Amino acid sequence: MKRHWVGVVVCAALFGASANACNVPASGDRVVVEAPDRATFEPVSALLEHRCGSLDCHGQSSRNLRLYGNEGLRLAQDGDASRPSSTANTTDAEVNENYLSVVGLEPELMTQVVREGATNPLRLSLMRKPLGIENHKGGTLFNQGDSQVACVTSWLAGHTDSAMCASATANNP
Repeated sequence: MKRHWVGVVVCAALFGASANACNVPASGDRVVVEAPDRATFEPVSALLEHRCGSLDCHGQSSRNLRLYGNEGLRLAQDGDASRPSSTANTTDAEVNENYLSVVGLEPELMTQVVREGATNPLRLSLMRKPLGIENHKGGTLFNQGDSQVACVTSWLAGHTDSAMCASATANNP
């Protein structure tokens, strides 16, 4: 009988300790994200759409990193989910959604990478996964030093190399 009460007391103590460890932030608390400029994101979006945005990868609405574009998932027109975009090109609204998805994936880490001038972009799963450093269902897509890495890291550093991004998009299936 004593053993039962000891177990209940231990469980109650552990529950109490774990409940205190999970403090809920105040409703007014917000994460302020420092991110690269949206105006320079379009070439990066084109690369990510092409390499990662197919319907069987990040072109799925259920993914944390969700990519819209003319090669996969399309954003509804005028907020009407029954009317997907019919344009051949990726729309500005789709690029905006891609930007928000990339920046919002790991906002605190994105801020650190941007503040450091992208000296350590491998903090971001956006870089670790396609490089094969972290498990990625899609496998290794980028290689250290290639044009794809240069495209994304140049954007993270605040000076998007549009020519490198165009080369990376054109030269990779």
